Amino acid sequence: MAVVWVAAWQMDCCGDPFAVGDRVGWTVDREIDDDWFVAALGPDMASRITHAEQHHDDGRDDLPEVSGRVVSIARAWGAYCPQHPGDQVHVPVPGSHRFLEVSESGGFERHAFSGLTFNGWVVELDEDG
Repeated sequence: MAVVWVAAWQMDCCGDPFAVGDRVGWTVDREIDDDWFVAALGPDMASRITHAEQHHDDGRDDLPEVSGRVVSIARAWGAYCPQHPGDQVHVPVPGSHRFLEVSESGGFERHAFSGLTFNGWVVELDEDG
């Protein structure tokens, strides 16, 4: 079983919708930013992530593909704020994460939790082979 992070910005750019029961094949990165996942998703969910889906290989040709059937989908939201006063870059606020189990990736993910930012999906995938 793979647990794949699918970032909202990746899907906004060039992703295809997916649903529980669908067969998918995604290019993934196994090198994930553990600190970001812990802050954005909480330590329990972050520890489950095995791959991060990638549409943009940034010139890397060594990214593997994972394929299989979608078993579950959780939409993920969280709050952001500057790390230091005056910072232009905002970081996840630990403990602000919220999840909603859904049957498909589409919908009104940006409006479910007032004041929080939609981050993406945590997808359980029953891997082929």
